[in-house]
Amino acid sequence: MERIKSEQLVESFLSKLNDDLGDALGDETDVVAIFTPMAQPWDDVLRLAIEDLAGCHEQEGGGGRRLAVVLETNGGYIETVERMVRAMRQHYQDVLFIIPNYAYSAGTVLALSGDDILMDYHSILGPIDPQYSSGNGEAVPGMGYLAKYNELVQTINAAPDASRVRAEISYLIEKFDPGKLFHIEQAIEHSKSLLREWLPKYKFKNWTHRSQTGQPVTPQDRQARADQVAHVLGDAHRWHSHGRGITCDDLESEEIKLKITNYGANPELKRHIRNYRDLLVDYMGKKSWHAALHTKLGFKTT
Repeated sequence: MERIKSEQLVESFLSKLNDDLGDALGDETDVVAIFTPMAQPWDDVLRLAIEDLAGCHEQEGGGGRRLAVVLETNGGYIETVERMVRAMRQHYQDVLFIIPNYAYSAGTVLALSGDDILMDYHSILGPIDPQYSSGNGEAVPGMGYLAKYNELVQTINAAPDASRVRAEISYLIEKFDPGKLFHIEQAIEHSKSLLREWLPKYKFKNWTHRSQTGQPVTPQDRQARADQVAHVLGDAHRWHSHGRGITCDDLESEEIKLKITNYGANPELKRHIRNYRDLLVDYMGKKSWHAALHTKLGFKTT
């Protein structure tokens, strides 16, 4: 008789917790946990996981199920996010995002591609701050690089005499790469353009009447609100830091006006989300995995 290993028991229970969460969400919801950076090859890994899930329903003669994404990420590259969204939307008409802990930067853009976002008081998103690869291979926040460049330029331009800002000029020439600056600026604009496209198409699609006045909402209204959200979340001076946490209260404030579903108000759903997330994180730690993707069919790793 083959001996049962502890890993088999934990992974079997994780698959059950994944399935239980889908049942708690209703509407025949599939669940995928993305605890990865927004970087290659995780877009390819997600595509395979989504195709496997969708393939199960095709064999059963079903379709049109919705997808819930339990997301935890420090962010990454906006190009990876765009490919992930394309893979999800190829197989699911309705996609919602659950943020038990945090989703920063490009992870925020991914969450805002959803038809709904579920958070509680502990959950945070982050400013739109695409990252770039440093010389040592690490991902570095782009807004900080861009903000420092603009600060130096303003200091130099404001000086009455160039001799007074020699140190700033020297630092600017030494440390800043025009090609990198262009790449960061384009990545930030790319992020904002995706929000302007995705928010009206998905998050705002059922926003038909204003809650206070009852007045009809036009496509132009949805687009204006998307522009506002993209502007505020992409304002480096507003948030100051790549790691600044933006809570559900911040998102629902008059400044952003983004409707968030508070899963903390549903004790049963909160229990399912926390049990699944906490065991997944604990198991990843014991396996020394820095990233993993999980569905009811098991793990996908690189």
